[in-house]
Amino acid sequence: MIMRKDIMSAEWMQTDLHPFDGRGKTALAALFYKGFRDTIDEEYDSKNAYLGEIQDVLDGKYGLFLPSCSYFSQTSEGINGVTMVTLFRSVPLLTYVVTAPEWQGKGVATSLIQSSEQALVRLGYEALYLVVTKQNYRARSLYRTLGFREAGEDWDAVSGKEKQK
Repeated sequence: MIMRKDIMSAEWMQTDLHPFDGRGKTALAALFYKGFRDTIDEEYDSKNAYLGEIQDVLDGKYGLFLPSCSYFSQTSEGINGVTMVTLFRSVPLLTYVVTAPEWQGKGVATSLIQSSEQALVRLGYEALYLVVTKQNYRARSLYRTLGFREAGEDWDAVSGKEKQK
């Protein structure tokens, strides 16, 4: 399911998040593995496979990667959350939001997503899209709380609506 949020007036939040830095890909792969393990969205069965997926995102699998709009959160124990934003079909796509299981429900994903929104607004973008599995009820609830609305299930139809605006 594709969701969309108007971000023309994203609120400024002071955060201690860090802009995305590709040097920590191994730590991110461990986060992806831990965050997706035993969930409906688990696609890979190893940290190494997630490392490949992260590299694919950086290499443009889902459009141009926007490091200035992608963030990670870190504690003394390591990275506990990340957003990865790309330009997919010319619109900003929240390609990945991953939070360590022990940090879920504590505002990490919210802070990361809002920081990505703020960066996109500064670049002049007015909307942010994401794709979520229909059965991922917890994620869908979070996204709705943050202001995302269902936009459809077909990228051609969604991008056609976007071009008409």
